[in-house]
Amino acid sequence: MFIHRRKRGQTLVIVTLSATVLFGIIALGLDAGRLYFERRVVQNSADAAALAGAQELLPKGGDPGVSPTMAFSARCVAAKYAFQTWNDAPADIGCTFANTTPAIATAASVPAKVTITTPSRGNPNEIAVRVDYIVPMTFATVLGFTNSTVSAIAYAHGGFYNKTYTVFGFSATGSGNSIFDDQNGWAQIDDGNNGSDICNIDPTRGKMVSNAKFHVPNPNQPGINLNGTFFYAQASDTHGIITYWYGSVSPTTANVEPVPNYEPPLKPATPGYSSSAGGITYWWPGYYDRTININGGTNVFENGIYYFTAGGLNITGGYVSNTSDGLPKYTTFSDGFKGGISDLPAASDGTNGVEFAFDGNSSFSASSTRGGGAPHIFFVAPSFVSSGTDSIAFFIETTDTIQGPNGTPWAETMDGTNGNPSFQIYGTVFNADNNGSNGTVAALQGVRSLGGTNLSGGSPVEYAVVGEFVSPQANLNNGNLATGASITQSSPCPPNGSGTYNQNPASLLVQFSPHYVPHFRGFSYLVK
Repeated sequence: MFIHRRKRGQTLVIVTLSATVLFGIIALGLDAGRLYFERRVVQNSADAAALAGAQELLPKGGDPGVSPTMAFSARCVAAKYAFQTWNDAPADIGCTFANTTPAIATAASVPAKVTITTPSRGNPNEIAVRVDYIVPMTFATVLGFTNSTVSAIAYAHGGFYNKTYTVFGFSATGSGNSIFDDQNGWAQIDDGNNGSDICNIDPTRGKMVSNAKFHVPNPNQPGINLNGTFFYAQASDTHGIITYWYGSVSPTTANVEPVPNYEPPLKPATPGYSSSAGGITYWWPGYYDRTININGGTNVFENGIYYFTAGGLNITGGYVSNTSDGLPKYTTFSDGFKGGISDLPAASDGTNGVEFAFDGNSSFSASSTRGGGAPHIFFVAPSFVSSGTDSIAFFIETTDTIQGPNGTPWAETMDGTNGNPSFQIYGTVFNADNNGSNGTVAALQGVRSLGGTNLSGGSPVEYAVVGEFVSPQANLNNGNLATGASITQSSPCPPNGSGTYNQNPASLLVQFSPHYVPHFRGFSYLVK
């Protein structure tokens, strides 16, 4: 009996200890569930703060960069949105904490803190938000746990104003020529509808915009035919413009438009290089701190990011492309639009086209001279990039050190009469370098004459750029093509005509296409 009572006493001790452990597990489980719930709330807080702050990084005028004022506003707004999750606000209502980065702010009432960093990870268009929230424990206090901090972080980028431009000269300084045409022959710019929308133009598609002077002044000289709508902010010397080959334009003005906030790719970690095989020179993506000069042969650029920190890319001859044999490749999209493609595999990071970025004292040029070799250039931009904005073939960084006005970090000046050289870029050219009083210049020259070919049929019409052409100053050189053409004007829209679009000879400059312009991702968006 004595032994039996002792066993009963041991069982009681074991049950008591087990119950304590069991209740402890239940307590921890209940508090763990609360922490899990609060983790989702805190992550929502960080996401909302990052998205709101990133919207403050969008340019609101004629400069694509992020100013210190914009960065301050981003940090301040992010803190306010972070604490709105708990119906609270920063204790420092004046946001003096936002003058530095990282900026640290505490909530006025709840036990929460936010840390905001912009620029983030070397990107001025990125904001990082970390939210820390102290959660008081309930049942776990019996085990000595009075509270626990729940944390979450979110990264967001400022989006861009996507207006689907054809040509945009965004410099608004003074009364300079943010778009200038040399009137050396006839040239054409198209909103991508090949004249089919002549009687009902969409004012938001393929806009031609000058934030200062759209300079095509002389009414009795060749000029530009615009298939679409155009706007300019200052001067009215646009007498050399014809719309749809059937009527002169009436001078109108519009407000200054904000610059697209397109984002450059990150600089690759490894240097680029070249190799040769089978009579072809192959170029590989990476960063380049030297000048590449191409003046002959077949040159294949493998898909990926080419980031120039010095020198640049100069092409004066040869066949140059991101296709397997150096020659153009085409496809027809589901909407019937014919355009260029690359038949090369995507890069290891998924980039499925070529993007050339120019920083430091680097530039791009493609030129030909009479008596020299005629270059044939065909590049297709990526529809996917691992960093930056898609569909951009050439990106001139805001930090490029070539100075304006009249500094030219990007120029295509190929003589269209010399051996019929070709220049086809299927993607957007974006010069963000606004250095100097009016920014720098991107110069584009027409290199093909359309003759009498119907725009809506046959093989792809070979515009120099299919996508967008955006720069502080855009110089449009008509290339001395179709100078002697007689321009037959008509009024094709009812009740004045039959509705037939009367195409005339011209060099082709830029054509908008939704397949080769940056795709809208919102005014801000989360990134990993």
